[in-house]
Amino acid sequence: MKKTIWIAAGVAGMLLGSAATDVNGAVNEKIYRENGRTFVFDRRPNFIMLPEQGFSVAVGSQYDIVFYDNRYYMNHDGSWYRSTNYHGPWKYIRENNLPSRIRKHRLDDIRRFRDNEYSRHNSSRFEQRRNDESNRRTLEQQRNDENSRRTLEQQRSDENNKRTLDQQRSDENKQRTLDQQRSDENSRRTLEQQRSDENNKRLLEQQRSNEPRR
Repeated sequence: MKKTIWIAAGVAGMLLGSAATDVNGAVNEKIYRENGRTFVFDRRPNFIMLPEQGFSVAVGSQYDIVFYDNRYYMNHDGSWYRSTNYHGPWKYIRENNLPSRIRKHRLDDIRRFRDNEYSRHNSSRFEQRRNDESNRRTLEQQRNDENSRRTLEQQRSDENNKRTLDQQRSDENKQRTLDQQRSDENSRRTLEQQRSDENNKRLLEQQRSNEPRR
């Protein structure tokens, strides 16, 4: 009889122990899921838009994060978490509670979409950088050409000004020479006139001297 009682007590203890464990496990899981989980980020995630899928995916992050409708959805170890900020808090959600736009794609496909778009985006950015560099060089060449043109025009203008100045100086010198010649000619004529007057005076005096006295 005692043996039977002890067995029953032991079975009851085992059942109670198992029930307590299950209850505690359920409580821990509930607290874990409702209070959220902390994920550490080295830096703010960068996202790339997937136009065909209609959401963005983190690039270069240690976590798989999808950004859609102002919310972040993270897949970690096969479980999904949701947050309104990448700092958290993150709350566990069931996969069937994901937005249909995300839920209809497998995680591997999302990663593949991300990698393809990132590769295409990088190719586009590289091509854009090449175009920008080409445009920059073209613009610099245009500026250099414009500067060279202005320099050449300035040189031509300076040369023309120099020629004009030289011509003015030459004209001034010619005018001075002409004025000097005129002055010399006037001086010569004046001197000749003086000499002629002097000769006439002498002749007149000579005539007067040669006239007989009365």
